[in-house]
Amino acid sequence: MGRIIMKPIFKTIIACTITAIVSVLCTIYISNRICTNELNTVYESECHDGFSPDLNGCCPGETYTDMGDMGYNCCPDDGGDCFPPIEK
Repeated sequence: MGRIIMKPIFKTIIACTITAIVSVLCTIYISNRICTNELNTVYESECHDGFSPDLNGCCPGETYTDMGDMGYNCCPDDGGDCFPPIEK
């Protein structure tokens, strides 16, 4: 007797509601990922001073340097850490 029998219309409404909630959450997650990646791409394609990198991917004030096993990197002319060139 204590058994609840759901009508098919209520099952459909519940299924649609759950699907809608999951879809909204997935859309928000994907949108955030896309926006974050676009912002990173813009940031990484420009130098910190707003200039574009040269053909080697180095910013003004940096020299494209062969670092042996570590490959080619951009090294600041006034010293400091070297880092991989900016990819276009």
